[in-house]
Amino acid sequence: MKGMILAAGFGTRLGKLTEDIPKALVEYKGKLLIEYQIEKLMKCGVNEIVINTHHQSDKMFGHFEKNDYGIRITLLKEEKILGTGGGIINAGNILRQNENSIILNTDIETDFNFRKIIDFHERRNNFVTILIQRRKTSRYLRFNKFMNLVSRSETGAESDSDFAFNGVHIISEKFFGIVREKGFIDIIDVYLNLIKRGYIISGYDAGNSKFKDIGKPENFS
Repeated sequence: MKGMILAAGFGTRLGKLTEDIPKALVEYKGKLLIEYQIEKLMKCGVNEIVINTHHQSDKMFGHFEKNDYGIRITLLKEEKILGTGGGIINAGNILRQNENSIILNTDIETDFNFRKIIDFHERRNNFVTILIQRRKTSRYLRFNKFMNLVSRSETGAESDSDFAFNGVHIISEKFFGIVREKGFIDIIDVYLNLIKRGYIISGYDAGNSKFKDIGKPENFS
């Protein structure tokens, strides 16, 4: 299985920490953010990792020229930032070489075992599966009784159907032959467009697993 770490963002929420370095190379609890994600992917059986980069991309390339993590890593530089959706689509030529790929954000801390969502996705032969959880967020997603994505939530966490997205996806290679979007786009918008075309985006509940969005300065401790 191939993996992708989304690391092209500007990291503006972290203020001065990301003025001179990309968010992926910020140190958190004695380790770089990107290193946490590389380790998580390797533990769940990934044998090749793609990392997209834009902000301070020269420092990302320099870091990986000097450091060997024991796994094949390919950096994809985005001349213009493409967003989470555009970044994933841009990596399609690599990711579609495997039946399924796991994709995650750089700035998450979790003790969730990624094998659980991978096994669920593969067992059901899903098109796309995203990791979700009942927790506070400013942007809820709504799911039906079958745990399939329906829409963005208009009400917040007032409904049992509303979940937060935990920044982890399992995407089948079929996805890359179907998506039509180009340029900058958020991945959730891509998924909502696919729903309108009849495709199913499945949710997997992370339950009580620890999750922290480290991209928020209040969580950076």
